Amino acid sequence: MERTRNIFAWLGEKEEQNVLNLALKHVEKSFECILQMKKSMEAYIKNDNNEKEQHIGLTKNAEHEGDEIKKIIVDELSKGMFLPPDREDLLLLNENLNDIADGAKGVVRLLEILENEPYGELDNLLLENCSIAVRAGEKLKEAINSLVKTDVQKVMVECAQIEMLEKDGDDKRRDLIKTLIKTEIPPKLIILVYEMIDNLENVIDCIKKAGDMVRILAIKAR
Repeated sequence: MERTRNIFAWLGEKEEQNVLNLALKHVEKSFECILQMKKSMEAYIKNDNNEKEQHIGLTKNAEHEGDEIKKIIVDELSKGMFLPPDREDLLLLNENLNDIADGAKGVVRLLEILENEPYGELDNLLLENCSIAVRAGEKLKEAINSLVKTDVQKVMVECAQIEMLEKDGDDKRRDLIKTLIKTEIPPKLIILVYEMIDNLENVIDCIKKAGDMVRILAIKAR
């Protein structure tokens, strides 16, 4: 069977191995964005503005650092001896990782202007959705690490778990919309909270898309 497009055939080459190692660093920064987003939400619920601002700042810093890694990866892919399909797959993975961080930053930017008022069930559901994003992000980290180690079976298991978490996120979004409708909240904040719900969904969707790309790369290793 022809295996010239097998992404793992060139793992021994320095520049190609470097790209996957950079992808590991990139996913670490994206995961840091998700984690700090969750901590920002926790601080918001506790009405701790100082802690909230601290975690918002850490989210933005991690997003910026991830963006710098993204640029390095694009540069490596532009000069490396990659076949076009492999280059495209790695570029898409790189973009998905960047979109995860962008989405998390979008959530905390909204938190910056959200008034600290107790909204009970709505707050709890927002935090639960952040927790789903964190768990999915952990699975994505594990999947990319398994990809580097060429553990194809483990990649498949972890990507399947990401899919399940993405479905949980969809269910949580429906619960959030229902709760938002029935919650007494100032009209000016309804749009803001709705946008936050959409941003959270986008974070989880981007994790799932990145997982799909990792799975494609792993399938090529078979």
